[in-house]
Parts: sequence; structure tokens; C-alpha cells
Amino acid sequence: FGQVTSYFFCSLTLALGCIFCSKLLHETLLSYVFRWPMELFDTTPLGRVVNRFSKDVDTIDNVLPMPWRMVISQAFAVLA
Repeated sequence: FGQVTSYFFCSLTLALGCIFCSKLLHETLLSYVFRWPMELFDTTPLGRVVNRFSKDVDTIDNVLPMPWRMVISQAFAVLA
């Protein structure tokens, strides 16, 4: 029972943390983009801006959770 509860809270903690980080990153990036001068949008293709957003959000959503999943699961396994 302890392992099941530990695994549940591990997954819940990781999911909520990833959602929070992704949301915070997106809001921060968007606020910076809104402060860019308009001339930049004339010279920079929109695809490059969107590509940058998607790359950063992909890193937060897919790359960073893997090591954190291991750390959190080991911490909860020790507690269980």
C-alpha cells in the first residue's frame, strides 16, 4: 500500500510541477515578446518566433521531467 501511495503522489507532484513550470515559461516568454519593438516583427519571420516558443515549451514538457521523475520517485521510495 505504501508503494502505491508513494507512486501516486510522485506522479501527481511531477505532473503539477510540470504544468506550473510550462505555464510560467509561456507567460514569461509571451510578456517578453509583447515588449519587443514592432520593427523586429517586420524583419523576423513569424515562424522563427513560434519555433522558439515551441522549442522552449517542448524542453519543459519532455526533457526536464525525466531526471526529475527519477529524483522524485527515489525520494518517495525512501519515504515509503
